[in-house]
Amino acid sequence: MEKIIILCSFFFCGIIFSQTENEVGFKSGIELYNKGDYNEAINLFVKIINNGEHSDELYFNLGNSYYKLNDIPNSIYYFEKALKLNPNDNDILNNLTYSQNMLIDKIDQLPSNQLSDFINYISMFFSIKQWLILGIIFLYFFLILFVIYFFKNDSIAKKNYFTLSSAFFCLTIIFILVGVTKFENQKSNIQAIIFDKKIDFRTEPNYRSEIQFNLHEGTKVNIIDELDDWVLVELSNGASGWMELKSIKKID
Repeated sequence: MEKIIILCSFFFCGIIFSQTENEVGFKSGIELYNKGDYNEAINLFVKIINNGEHSDELYFNLGNSYYKLNDIPNSIYYFEKALKLNPNDNDILNNLTYSQNMLIDKIDQLPSNQLSDFINYISMFFSIKQWLILGIIFLYFFLILFVIYFFKNDSIAKKNYFTLSSAFFCLTIIFILVGVTKFENQKSNIQAIIFDKKIDFRTEPNYRSEIQFNLHEGTKVNIIDELDDWVLVELSNGASGWMELKSIKKID
């Protein structure tokens, strides 16, 4: 028993120490950034990530640091990662736009139907985790109201509680469905950032195939398929082609 207590103590102390170390490192990184020492700030932020810490604030400040160094691919990469955790943050969206304005390639987007745009717009209000948490909260409300409805004897009160419980049940289904759908979409829709200065897109996954077009660093692509050291990617304008896997970094 004493050994278990000692081990648990070391475990919790390790967690507290790690959190404290990450917090101190993050504050130091912000101070270095404000002083203009962007490389050292990046080193501290990356160290925190290597310690297992992930947050939109951390990625956002990494994106800012890389932007100050004119490293556009990395700045876009970390802004995109921050946006996945906090999709409605105006600061992230604005700074991502600044970085994208520095890109060589300007790619149009294919027109989409209004229903799809509306669903995507709604899903962007919260992250996957937030959608699911809200769904679980509404589920608890539904269960509480349903239990009250079940034990009520007054017909009018019983009807009101049934109506309320039904409404919360519908909200539970909607929120959990949106969260699961968003998760499945992100899982199937793997995005990446090009990190080569210039990369050729080919008709087949080999160097003997015809070059269709080329793109430059910082451009975002959607991964459709992978084969050995090659990936088939699609652009927002619908164009697709094969490129080397080593030339991109996935936004996971």
